[in-house]
Amino acid sequence: MKKVIILSIALFSVVSCRDFLEHEPVEAISINTQLATKKGVLEALNGAYNKLRDNHFSEVAYTYGDLQSGNLKYPPNTSGAISIPTRVDNLYQFDDQPSASKLKDYYTNSYQIINNLNLILEYVDRLTDATSSEINGIKAEALALRAFVHFQLLKYYAQNYTYTSDASHLGIVYNIAPLKVGVDFPGRRTTAETFDLLEKDITNALSLIQNQHAIPAGENVNFMNPVAVKTLAAEIALWKNDWSGAYKYAGEIITGSGLALTPQNELVSKWALPESIWYFANTAENETPVANLYNFKTATNRSSYVTSEDVYTLYASNDLRKQLFEIQNLKTSITGGTQPNLPYYFTKKYKIQNFSLVYRLSLLYFIRAEAALHLGNTQQALQDMNAIINRAGLASLTQVSMDIVLEEKRKEFVFENQYFFDLMRNHKNIIRNNGCISNNCSPSYPNNKFVLPIPQESVVINSNMKQNPGY
Repeated sequence: MKKVIILSIALFSVVSCRDFLEHEPVEAISINTQLATKKGVLEALNGAYNKLRDNHFSEVAYTYGDLQSGNLKYPPNTSGAISIPTRVDNLYQFDDQPSASKLKDYYTNSYQIINNLNLILEYVDRLTDATSSEINGIKAEALALRAFVHFQLLKYYAQNYTYTSDASHLGIVYNIAPLKVGVDFPGRRTTAETFDLLEKDITNALSLIQNQHAIPAGENVNFMNPVAVKTLAAEIALWKNDWSGAYKYAGEIITGSGLALTPQNELVSKWALPESIWYFANTAENETPVANLYNFKTATNRSSYVTSEDVYTLYASNDLRKQLFEIQNLKTSITGGTQPNLPYYFTKKYKIQNFSLVYRLSLLYFIRAEAALHLGNTQQALQDMNAIINRAGLASLTQVSMDIVLEEKRKEFVFENQYFFDLMRNHKNIIRNNGCISNNCSPSYPNNKFVLPIPQESVVINSNMKQNPGY
C-alpha cells in the first residue's frame, strides 16, 4: 500500500471563536487516528482554515494585486529614504526568480492546504459518529475551500482564461486526491481543464452546503457559508467569461442573500462589516495579518505601503471613500539633499474594521455590472454602478462602460488585492506613475511576467511539472 504524504494536519480544540485559530500545526500524527472521528475531522478542517488565513494574507501574496498594478507605493523610512523592501523586490520589478521566488512559501503552503483538504474528503464518508447532514456540511466546506485555494493559485501562476482562444495554455496542478509516496506527481492542466475542475468542486459544494457551518464555534461569516460559496462561483464564472453564470450567481446573492450594502451613513465608521460575506476570525483582539500589514500606528511603527496618487487623485472631493485614508506628513529625502515633510496616504480600512476580509457584497455589484455589460444589459450595469457611487455620496452616472467599471472597482477595492487581476482579465497594460521606483514601471499586455514562476523545487521534484514561459 502506498503511504499518504502527510504535509501538515493542524489539530484544534473545538472551542471559542477566538481560541480555535490559536493552535499550531502538528506534523507527526496518525492520519487514521486523527480522521477516524468527527472531532478529529473538525480539528483538521479548523487547521485548513487557520493555515489558509495566514497564507492568503501573507505580505507577498496580499499586496500583490495592488503593488503590481500601481495602487501602492512605498513611504519613506524614519530616516527619510524610500526603497523597495527585499521581501518583494523581484516581484515589484516583474522579475521573480524560480530559484528564489518570493512566493515560494505561498505556493508550497497552498498545496499543503489542498492536500489536507483532500485527506478530509477521503475520510469524511467513513465517519460513524456524524449524521449525514454533518458529513455533507464538512464535505461542502472542504470542496469549496479546495476550489478557493486552487483558484487563487490560478490567479498568480496562470495567464487569464482568454490568453489563448481556447484556454489551452498552461493552468495549474489541480489536486483532487491526497498525494502518495511512490506515485508520480500530477502535471499542470490546461486553463480550460482547470476551470472545469473548479466548476465541478463548486457545483458539488453548492449541492451539499448546510445553513449552519460544520465547526461548532464562531459565526457563519467566519467559514465557507452558502453565500461565500456562491460568491466564489460568481467570481469563477467571471474569470471564465461565463457572463450568464456570473450574472446569475451575483444576482441571486444581491437579491436573495438577505445582505445589503453598508449604508451610506455607516460607510466611514463601519466600512465593510455590515456587508461582509466571509472573513476569518481573529486569533487575538485587534490583531490580524492585514492590520499589521497596512495600518499606520506611529511615526516609528508604520506600514510599508501607502496608496499612490495615481489612485488617490481619482476620488472626487466629496467621495466618502476618501475618508477611508489617513494622511501622514513624513520626512522624505529628495533630489538636492533636502528632506521636506510630504503627504502619504495610508488606509484606515483595517483600523475601522480589524478583520481578515475575503468577500463582501460590493464585489457582487461589480461582477453583475461587468457581466451585464457583456450581455448588452447596460441598464443593469448602470444601476449597479450607481448603487456603489450613490452610497459613496456621489451623483448618479448617466452612462457606463468597462473602463468606468474598472476605475470604480479600483477605487472601491484599493488595499484589497484586486486591481492587477482585473487588468489582466481585461488585457490591459500596467501603468505605474506616482512613486514608482521599479526598473519596469509600466509593462504592456500580453507579458510572460504577468504570471509568476513555478518555484524551482517543485519543478525539480515533479518531473511532470512545466515551468511558465519566460522563466
